[in-house]
Amino acid sequence: MFRLLTLILISASFAFANPETGSKTAAWITLEGDVDPGMSDYARRAIAEAVARKPDLIVFEVNTFGGRLDAAFDIVDTITALKIPTIALVQKKAISAGALIALSSDKLYMLPSTTIGDCAPIVQNSDGQPQIVGEKIQSPLRAKFRNLAERNGHPRLLSEAFVSPDLGVMELSNKDTTIYVNVAEYSDMPEEEQKKWTSKKTLVRAGELLTMTNEEAQRLKFSKGTPENIEAFKKEIGITRTEIIEISWAEKLTRFIGAISGILMILGFGALYMEFKTPGFGIFGVIGIVLLATVFLGQYASNLHDKLPLVLLCLGVVFMLLEIFVLPGAMICGALGIVCFVAALALSFDGSNLPDFAPTLGSLSNWQYGLIYIMLCAVLALSLPIVASKYLIPMLPDSLTPINKTDLSKAYSPVEEFVEEIKKGDRGVALTDLRPCGHAKFGDKMFDAQSRSDFIVAGSELKVDFVEAGKVWVVKTKI
Repeated sequence: MFRLLTLILISASFAFANPETGSKTAAWITLEGDVDPGMSDYARRAIAEAVARKPDLIVFEVNTFGGRLDAAFDIVDTITALKIPTIALVQKKAISAGALIALSSDKLYMLPSTTIGDCAPIVQNSDGQPQIVGEKIQSPLRAKFRNLAERNGHPRLLSEAFVSPDLGVMELSNKDTTIYVNVAEYSDMPEEEQKKWTSKKTLVRAGELLTMTNEEAQRLKFSKGTPENIEAFKKEIGITRTEIIEISWAEKLTRFIGAISGILMILGFGALYMEFKTPGFGIFGVIGIVLLATVFLGQYASNLHDKLPLVLLCLGVVFMLLEIFVLPGAMICGALGIVCFVAALALSFDGSNLPDFAPTLGSLSNWQYGLIYIMLCAVLALSLPIVASKYLIPMLPDSLTPINKTDLSKAYSPVEEFVEEIKKGDRGVALTDLRPCGHAKFGDKMFDAQSRSDFIVAGSELKVDFVEAGKVWVVKTKI
C-alpha cells in the first residue's frame, strides 16, 4: 500500500513538473507551399474552424520557401490574436515569409534536418534578378520580428538579422551571461569591456542573413526542441488526439489559379487579339474573356466550397445565352450549359427529401446518389412521352386524341420547286452572316443558304456551289 501511494505521488509530481505532458486535443493546420492569398484565406478559415472546436492547442505544420509579404502579415496577425496556445512545427523548411509565420506561434519546434530564416524582402529588377528591397520595407518587417521576439522570448537582435543583411551579430559570453551585440557596437566597446567576455563568436557576418538549422535554432533559444518525427512531437507535447483541418477544393483552386495567373493572362490577351483580327464575335472572344475572368475572379474562389451549385447554375445560364445569341449552332456552349445544370442539381441534391419507398444505393455519397437520381428522371422524362405518343395515344378515339391523324404520305413542300429556280454558278449576296447558315439573295428572291466555309460576313458576294435536297450551298466569291 505504501509503495502504491509513493508511485501515485511520484506520477503526480512528474505531471506537475512537466506541464507539456498530459492528454491534449490539438487542431492541426498545415501551411505548405507558396505563401499567397490562397494560403491566407485557408489559414483564416481553418483557424476559425479550429477555435470553434475548442481544442487545447493549435499546431501549425510549416513547410514553405516563403512568398508574398502581405499574405504572411495577414496570417501572422490572425495567429497572434488567438487566445488558444499555438505551436509551430517546421516540417522541412520555414524560409523567408515562412520564418515569420513559424515564429508567430507561442512555441516553435523543428524536425531533424530542417532550416528556418532568410526573411529579407526581395523584388525582381529590370534584368529579372532578385534584389533586396530598401529600408522602407525592411523597417516594418524588422519591427514585426522584434514584436514576435519580445512576445515569445526570442533573441531580439538575432530576429532582426533574419531581415537586414548589413546587420552583423556577435555572441559574447562569460561564466554567467550570454548576450548578442551588433558587430559595430562590439568594435566601439572599450578594451576593458571587451576583455570581460571570455567567449566571442560571430553568428552572422555583415552582408549575410541569419538562417539556422534545427540544432542552431534550439541552441539560440528560438526552438524548444527537435523531436525525431511527428509522432515523437505529439508524445512530447502530450497530444492524444488531433483534428486535422483540411484545405478545401476551393482553396486549392485559388492557389492553383494564382500560380498560373501569368500564363492565363498571356493566353487571354492572345485570344482577344485573335478575336479582334477575325470578323464578328466567336470562340476566341469567349476564350479570352473566360481566361481573364478566371484570373481576376480566381482570388475569390476560396469562398466557393459551399456555394458551388449556385456558381454552376449561373455558369449554365451564361453558356446557354452564349449558345443562343453569340454562337448559335456551335453546340459547344449548349453542351457545357447542360453539364453545369446537371452538376448543380446533383451537388444540391438532398436525399432526405425523398419518399420512404425510394431505394438506397449503398455507400454512395449524396452527390453521386443525386446524379443517378437525376439521370433516371431524365430517362423517364424522355421515354414516357415517346412511348405514350407512339403506342397509347393512337388507341384513343379520334374525338379524344390530341394527335393529328391526317395522312401526310402525299404531302409535299414547295421549297424544292422554289429552289429549282436557281442553279450552280448563280451569284448573289449574303443578307446575314452565314455561321454557316443564314439568308442570301439571288436575283430578287431570298433563300436559306448554307456556306461551304466556316463563316461569311453579311454583304459578301456569293456563288452557288450546288443545290441538293432543297438546300442551297454557297461559297464566297473570290476577288
